[in-house]
Amino acid sequence: MKAVIFANGIMNHWPLEFELSPERDLIIAADGGFNHCRQYKIMPHIIVGDMDSINPADMPTHGHGEIEIHRFPARKNETDLHLALQVAIDRNAGEIVILGALGARWDMTFSNVLILLAPFLRHAHVRILESQYEFLCLHGCQKIALEEKPGYTVSLIPLAGPVTGIRLRGFVFPLDNETLSLGTTRGISNLFKDEKAEIEIKEGHLLVIIERKQDNQKLMAGSPESGI
Repeated sequence: MKAVIFANGIMNHWPLEFELSPERDLIIAADGGFNHCRQYKIMPHIIVGDMDSINPADMPTHGHGEIEIHRFPARKNETDLHLALQVAIDRNAGEIVILGALGARWDMTFSNVLILLAPFLRHAHVRILESQYEFLCLHGCQKIALEEKPGYTVSLIPLAGPVTGIRLRGFVFPLDNETLSLGTTRGISNLFKDEKAEIEIKEGHLLVIIERKQDNQKLMAGSPESGI
């Protein structure tokens, strides 16, 4: 099952090439992410958080459209996104897509990216989508295959220490069993050479950022149709 989580960052554009299916996907609003759901006329299945970022007049009651509400106290140890991710994992989501996770506050933006390192997410495929960007994290002995499209760039950033045994196939700038150390910029702005490419690592945590460069009209397209 795929879970789609709306966080409370900035979401001025619907992510490129992303399609949401309210019938098949579990849709979770992390507190103020419910405002994005309203913006795109999406009915979430679950709302999670302390509800401090939702206008009380907009807040649905229990049973409204079968929306589950998981309310937490304002004084808590986890962010609303963290709690929403935990709900997705508890519902056995094997794939999690996070929307609206970036841009509102620097501290929250960094926290939302670094939560990809959380051990409880290790067995799920988790991605952050923002406009034309996709963020995901590879952990030791993992690899991904990517399909080249015009205008795509791929950047690799080590997290929490060095990443070893990196192999890049199908890129203009390849790596063969090499190491990227924390703080290096060597992995920034790689380009596809072949139609298909692979990224593989042996140890460490590697943030992969994929940028899709498209025109503004395509950037505005893709809003789903689901009433709220």
